[in-house]
Amino acid sequence: MAEVVLSVAFRYQPNDEVHRLLAEFRDMINYCIKQAIKRGITSYYRLRKSVYEEFKRRWPNYATHYCHSACKIATSILRSWRRRGKEPRAKKLFMRLDSMLFRFYGDKLRITVAPRQFLWLDLIIGEYQARFIDAWKREELKVGEITVNEHYVVVPFRKSVDLENPQDWIALDINEANVSATATDGDQFVIDISEIKRVHHAYFEIRRRIQRKFHNKPKLMRKLLEKYSKRERNRIRDLLHKASRLIVDMAKGKGIVLENLNGIQKRIHYDRKLNRRLHSWPFRKLQFYIHYKANLNGQPVEYVNPAYTSRTCPRCGGRIDSSERRCVKCGMDRDIAASINILNKFLAARCGEQPFPLKAPTPPDGGRHFVRTIVTHVRYLRLTVQEQYTHVHEFDYHVDIHVHPLPGAGG
Repeated sequence: MAEVVLSVAFRYQPNDEVHRLLAEFRDMINYCIKQAIKRGITSYYRLRKSVYEEFKRRWPNYATHYCHSACKIATSILRSWRRRGKEPRAKKLFMRLDSMLFRFYGDKLRITVAPRQFLWLDLIIGEYQARFIDAWKREELKVGEITVNEHYVVVPFRKSVDLENPQDWIALDINEANVSATATDGDQFVIDISEIKRVHHAYFEIRRRIQRKFHNKPKLMRKLLEKYSKRERNRIRDLLHKASRLIVDMAKGKGIVLENLNGIQKRIHYDRKLNRRLHSWPFRKLQFYIHYKANLNGQPVEYVNPAYTSRTCPRCGGRIDSSERRCVKCGMDRDIAASINILNKFLAARCGEQPFPLKAPTPPDGGRHFVRTIVTHVRYLRLTVQEQYTHVHEFDYHVDIHVHPLPGAGG
């Protein structure tokens, strides 16, 4: 069994009492940070023991569990501090509440300020939030430590899922313009996500025009840039959520294999225009959305080293031309080839067999786990946005190769 956590934001109506509590909690965090630096403490437990008595004298009108929460956040801030420059300080108004400081009722939140003294927040429930509340009432979800800021209450819902070993696996090759997939049951599809690239470029042009027109009005320019940057983030996040949901639904019942893209942006060294394009593309965020949505469905997710998966043809061992995006010998599409190579790498490691060389013309005779089937018919889906709605259009995508399927394999 594994535990999956999904945080859901609820709006609420702010008031002076909430603002005062948030400001006091920020002071508690900064006090704990100062004491930790002064006494050379990095451990949460040592810090809590060190400041506990003084904390009760400083904030006698608050529950002592605020000391525990403030110390946790203070040690977390200090762990990320590199001891360069001035001391770190908490600036934003927020607080994290452990289970002794709140009671969640679905549409309301009761916060314990002091023993037998409570603060009630009415939560604004939308259709999205209602789904989680209904599952929580059915005891399918549990609630973790809640975070409250000036406008939102963020509730982490925890779900225990059984990530069983599935019969089939599907490998995904995430590119700037599409996501290509190959499964062990012979299923293959390509999802066109070039809409994300188009949205990024459109807002880049908007920001450039704003900078040119209002360069002599810095306050107005900054306000407009923040406005359109927020719009861009919201549109991209919406597209990523819908693309990841489509991918997970199409991979239902299968384990998912992704590329390990940690540090990919540090390896991007091209011309200025291409660097900007690739650095703005949210590869890891899409992977994160796919990962947690798959886990919520009980589908395991694994990662493999992506080295050379887009350079060598898995069918003939030929070199894949990056400019023409296909194999120079047999014409296999580069993205389809990459998804097959990713799947082969994973299966080779998982089955305990020595992976066949990517440059070999055919797999070894005993490598029955490896994918040898390249179908001539791939489902091709395009994600588009029209006004406020997202559409998925399905096309037929023909690959100009033909090989015989693996004996006994479906599809």
